[in-house]
Formats: sequence, structure tokens, C-alpha cells
Amino acid sequence: YETHHPHIRLFDNKQPTMPLEINEDGLLVLQASGWDNDVDVAPEGMEGTKYTITGHQSQVITFKLSPGEMLRTEAGIMLCSTEGISPESEFVGCSGCCSGEGCCYVNYKNDQDVKDEYISCTPNFPTAKVVPVDLSSKEFNGKLKCQQGAFIASFGDVDVTASVTFGLACCAGGIGFIQQSISGSGVAFLSGVGTVVQKRLEPGEKIIVDTNCILAWADSVELSVRRAGNFVGIVGAGEGIFNTELTGPGMVIVQSYNEQLLKDVISGVTKINVV
Repeated sequence: YETHHPHIRLFDNKQPTMPLEINEDGLLVLQASGWDNDVDVAPEGMEGTKYTITGHQSQVITFKLSPGEMLRTEAGIMLCSTEGISPESEFVGCSGCCSGEGCCYVNYKNDQDVKDEYISCTPNFPTAKVVPVDLSSKEFNGKLKCQQGAFIASFGDVDVTASVTFGLACCAGGIGFIQQSISGSGVAFLSGVGTVVQKRLEPGEKIIVDTNCILAWADSVELSVRRAGNFVGIVGAGEGIFNTELTGPGMVIVQSYNEQLLKDVISGVTKINVV
């Protein structure tokens, strides 16, 4: 296995990990702007390495489950597993459907008494990136909100529900009326498209983001909208009428593309201008 992430150790693999695909000058720009393309927040207090992410597109995440441990996933993402893993469906009803996950989750449990077992999963959407988030970290303080359908799996104490937002932000801010609300002290895994970056906002700090590119944000972050410019800018700049304004404190995770845009391009609804 190879990994895109320099801080994730591999299971029984002595090969060096792959460095970040960014030069030194580019890294300085990222640091100066406050953005970070290292989106993994390593869980504190977790004994040993529990997962590894491999590949660049359509990534695969492999989990190590100790005896009695369980992994919760959305339906249909299991790629392969060792023989000691037992799946069991969990009906979640309307809450799962409203949050974009379907009515059932799947719980994979290691039923062995002494032996570690392994299971590999991959997001349902082609080209997706896997984004691990430690909910117990100070960046999230146990609660995270994200786009519908972003959740793919969780390890430990994690609860996924639907969250309803009213006002102009939900209509024009790119997040919709219903988002996913993820809470707990475990690790949640999200699915992103394109390049995924994160930024920690200080109290009162604001950033402006394209409405199509918001993936997840800490519950402490406030979302609103800002007009994308004057009339000429709105008509000709390609950003629509509004952009999304996010105000800290808290962590924001942004993706360079999203599922619906990619579907529109493939279906011919949206055309890409090639110069």
C-alpha cells in the first residue's frame, strides 16, 4: 500500500510514505494564508494505528479492528475484509434518508477473541477522497456539520443525525435546508471531491468560499452569505449571486469540487470551457 498522507503509518509496510505534492514555495503560501492541505486530525489517546488511507483518487481506507471492536459505515462501501468480520444492518429511518445516507447503516464487528481483523472500504462516489476527522480534538469539540451525504464511516462514539437550517444561508449559501450533524468523541470519515483543504478560523475571523465548495465546518462556525459583486460581476464572473461567508472560531474543511458539479459535467448539463 501507498498513502497520500505523511502522518499515517501503514500496516506491515516498510516502504516510505509518499510526500505531499507541493513545492516549498507553495507550502509557504499555504502557511501564510492559513490553509492546510494536511486534513487529518490524528486521534489522541488511540492505541496504535487503526486505519490507513491509500490511493489518490477513489481512495481506499483500511481499518484494523481489535477483538470486539466495531466499524459503522454507510451502505455499499465495503471493498474487502478478512474472514473474522461480521456485518449487521442498522435501520436508522428518516433521519438517515434526510441527511443523504439512506435508511440503513452497516456495522462491521470483529467477532474473534484474540485476533485483529481488517476491513477495507471505499466511498460510493467515483474519484472521492477520504477525510478523517477526530471529533474529540479542540478543532471540533465533539460536534461537526457537513454537506448531505458526506459521512461514509465512523470509529468509536459517533452519532449522525439530520440538522435543519433556515434563512438565506440555507437557500443561497450552498448548504441546503438539511445538513448532516455529526457528534461524539470518536473519528468520523467524510467523502470529498477534488483537493481537500482546511483552515482554522480565529474568533471573528471571516473567509469567503464558493457556495459549491463547502464540505464541513465546526459547529462553532457561523454561516451567512455575501453578494458576489456588482451586477456585472454577478452576471459575468461565474460565481453566481452569492458566496458563502464563514465566521470563526472553528475549523472549516473545503473541497475544490463537489459531487453534483461532477455529475452535471458528465451528463452534459455543465460544459467545461477549454482554452
